[in-house]
Amino acid sequence: MNHQFLGIVGGFLVLSGAILYLLRNKLARAGVDGWARLPENARFKTYERQLVWSKIAATVVAAAGLVFLALFMLRS
Repeated sequence: MNHQFLGIVGGFLVLSGAILYLLRNKLARAGVDGWARLPENARFKTYERQLVWSKIAATVVAAAGLVFLALFMLRS
């Protein structure tokens, strides 16, 4: 892979992880109304559960970006 490509993809993924976290955090704060289509007994409807999963999703994306950035730094 091209060195510049690794840096661009890594930066994009880190930025995407931050945006994903902020977006999901905002949606989680919107409350149960935004997730009305889920069954009543769904545990994901709670704010705490949504916040935890938003952190996990954002961390996975940002960590992948950091791996790409590390490869970029090691190869250059």
